[in-house]
Amino acid sequence: MYGDGIPSMPEVFETVYLEAGKVHFKYRGENLTFTDEQGEFYPRVTLRRAFPLSLENHYILVRTPDSEVERGREIGVLRDLNALDQESREAVERELRQHYFVPRILRIQHIHEEFGFLYWKVITDRGEKEFIMRDSIIGSVRRVAEGRWLVIDINQTRYEIYDWRLLDEHSRDLLQRYLLL
Repeated sequence: MYGDGIPSMPEVFETVYLEAGKVHFKYRGENLTFTDEQGEFYPRVTLRRAFPLSLENHYILVRTPDSEVERGREIGVLRDLNALDQESREAVERELRQHYFVPRILRIQHIHEEFGFLYWKVITDRGEKEFIMRDSIIGSVRRVAEGRWLVIDINQTRYEIYDWRLLDEHSRDLLQRYLLL
């Protein structure tokens, strides 16, 4: 603390960028392991995207996991997961899919409005889903990028429309009618 009860400034740190060709990720059981550029082995790491939706394959934060006694620490940032060797890339993609579970809407079969709610029936990349969303699109729909949207249901489950312009005509018509896209 500074004088007069003012909180001290947080620690300043420099970002460590990991060289994709010199690091390795691999699953051992259900744990993602990591070997850094100096050959140091980490039996378990966690990954987080710095830009979860807009740059999903770039700037991946690698860190040790939090434990009951201490917070995990940052190991470094991977600039582009596509530069990893195939085994590492597949392991990283698997880990990120598990953490960022967002079904992608491929087709909208039906939307109907009743009592201030929108009832959806859709086909996603994980099968057929039905969900309910408040009809207040301001709190329930977020534009991620040009043509790319997140739809959030009443349980805070997120669904992604990767590019609404690429959906079939029926799906586009429903989106334009109910979400005013």
